[in-house]
Amino acid sequence: MNTCLWLLLCPIILPRGVTPFITSSSVATRGADDGRSIRSPPIRQTQLFVSSTTSTPNVWVPPSQRLLETRSTIFKIQQPEELLDFISEDDRLCVIKVYASWCQACKKFDLRYRKLASKYSDKYTTNTKGTTPAEIKQQGKIRFAELQYDNPQNEDLCDSVLGTTSFPYILIYKRQEGKIRGFHCTPAKFQLLVNTVEELLVEEEESCGED
Repeated sequence: MNTCLWLLLCPIILPRGVTPFITSSSVATRGADDGRSIRSPPIRQTQLFVSSTTSTPNVWVPPSQRLLETRSTIFKIQQPEELLDFISEDDRLCVIKVYASWCQACKKFDLRYRKLASKYSDKYTTNTKGTTPAEIKQQGKIRFAELQYDNPQNEDLCDSVLGTTSFPYILIYKRQEGKIRGFHCTPAKFQLLVNTVEELLVEEEESCGED
């Protein structure tokens, strides 16, 4: 398992007074007063918003750009590295649904999950003719993704790192904090997810107000 990925997926809380000190080759942060190093997720410093039609190997195309090209609201994570890409792209809340193709509860859960994503994710310009690229007309407060457990590339990640054993399972991350929530959420308990994201958004607003 990639070290940076492991560090990002573990719960990390940065204390007050600690400011990011991150380069493209480092995942350390520096304390404001005592110089202590604290591990934190890496921040990408590569070219952003490169169209997939013009991208070359080793050029990182951010998840938001891939969603923009398809006008999607939910990013599909196909391999562990894409989970790192998704979480580390910006500072918004990241909600990830872990599911299995054979899980009937997951299929029922998915309908409401997509409605929630439509409410809080990026809003795109409408282009019925498809002659011009879509643009983000309003940035959402939350970013959404889904991770398929029975994808062979994801099984080790789900079992060894994420610890997801029941489905659907919800993971919530923030780039500078790592994992902040994780819980099994059946269709009957979907309101738990709604309440959780609303509470986290309120906490964010209050924190910004204090700053």
